[in-house]
Order: sequence, then C-alpha cells, then structure tokens
Amino acid sequence: MAADYSFAFTSIAAADLDETLNYISEELRNPIAAQSFLQKMETAISAIRTFPLSGSPVENPYVKRNDIRKTMVGNYVLYYLPDHLKHKIVILRIVYGQRDRDHIEENL
Repeated sequence: MAADYSFAFTSIAAADLDETLNYISEELRNPIAAQSFLQKMETAISAIRTFPLSGSPVENPYVKRNDIRKTMVGNYVLYYLPDHLKHKIVILRIVYGQRDRDHIEENL
C-alpha cells in the first residue's frame, strides 16, 4: 500500500535523529546498530504516513495541542503531528524513552 501522506522533520527532530545516530555509531561504536535504528525509523515513518492515526495520542496536561501523537521506535519516542488538510506528517521530536517526557512534551 502506498503512503498517502508526505512527511517532514522539524529542525529539532532532524537534530534529534542526527544526534541519536551519531551517539549509537560513534559513542557506542556500533554503526551496524545505528543503521538498524535508521531502518526501524524509516519503517515507522512509512507506517505513520499510511496510517496517520496509528500512534497513541499524547495525553499530558502540559501539551498545548490535542492532536499530537507518538509511537515507539526501539527505545525512542517519535512525536508527530498529522496535518490532514495538507496530507502531511510533521515529525516533531525523536527522544530517548527514558528522558523526562513531561519536559519534552511540554515543549512540543
């Protein structure tokens, strides 16, 4: 099934992805794991593009919007915003799941 929605990363989400890949590849010295993570991320984004409401809604009193969704990709949380009028998925953040999510979500 072809993806119906286009997608784009916010600048902070692009930086999140770069930092994560660099950390896995360089700091952990595991470029194979970095490549595997990137493939999992691509698969997750493809699924979201096809099924934009498949992720869980972000339910947090700090979040100003009620249409932000999230999905897990390995140990990381991918936050995204489906824009149904433009048929576009905006990737907002990609963060390690053990980070302070209240603080992250407060700033989405």
